[in-house]
Amino acid sequence: MCRVIIVFFILCVSYGLCFINLADIECGLDRARSARIVGGEDSLPGEFPWAASVWRQGAHQCGATVLSDRWLLTAGHCVCSVFDEFYRSKQLSVVVGYTDISSKDENEAVSKIIPHPDYKCNKKSNDVALLKTARQLRWSNGLQPACLPNSPTHDFSGTSATVAGWGFTDEDRQKGIRPNILQKTEVTVVTNDECNSWYKSQGSKVKVIATQMCAGHEVGGRDSCWADSGGPLMVRDDRRHVMVVGVVSTGSGCARPKMPGVYTRISRYTDWIVQSINGDKARGGLSWYPSFSSFFG
Repeated sequence: MCRVIIVFFILCVSYGLCFINLADIECGLDRARSARIVGGEDSLPGEFPWAASVWRQGAHQCGATVLSDRWLLTAGHCVCSVFDEFYRSKQLSVVVGYTDISSKDENEAVSKIIPHPDYKCNKKSNDVALLKTARQLRWSNGLQPACLPNSPTHDFSGTSATVAGWGFTDEDRQKGIRPNILQKTEVTVVTNDECNSWYKSQGSKVKVIATQMCAGHEVGGRDSCWADSGGPLMVRDDRRHVMVVGVVSTGSGCARPKMPGVYTRISRYTDWIVQSINGDKARGGLSWYPSFSSFFG
């Protein structure tokens, strides 16, 4: 089995982009290609069936991405309290399988929180964490796993991407709302050099590093915003798959010109994600191997 995995990994790297499937069913299936946050619109039911809502104290707090029937991916700062301490698992829950989170039946309890070992609360780097549900999730049309990137050398610059979340629709929370229906908007992945140049031109001290990526528009108008943190930045192939390449992390305001959203670059953390999940399963006496598949061809 290990030899097979290594062969697939080498073929993926040699022949182009790849994705990793951590679930026991096909990941990232694009079920709403005909469909077309700030500057966004309602997503269709089941359009992003891996999008999840992280709850605390009875309300939506952050976004997340379903990776398997027990694991979700979110931002590190989404599991930090105002006292810069990590939450205990019983303080968080997740809503999965719903586009309209007001219509949910119940929340899924969280049994484990794993922030990246190099993430520190109130910091910008290594802003990624894993959540484990207390019980196994059941797949349906509204609940499916996401694909993750497996090529750390591909930065997706110039690629059209989609960001989705239940966050505020305006930087000014008095003007915007926090919708119950998952919002989506189209953005373009910008090179880190250009992103840093844009931020500098606006007098901002934001500095995008290699483990981060930017997506937005030079003129602004479309962006992730407050409470979208932890949610997915996604790219589509020309066939039938969607891959989550970024996690909503930080930025300067929302949808401002030359200040695109800053995302955790997932391709730099897939090894940690796989090892963390694999290590947890191994401690439980279970064997597990990831599925490597070609993307874009």
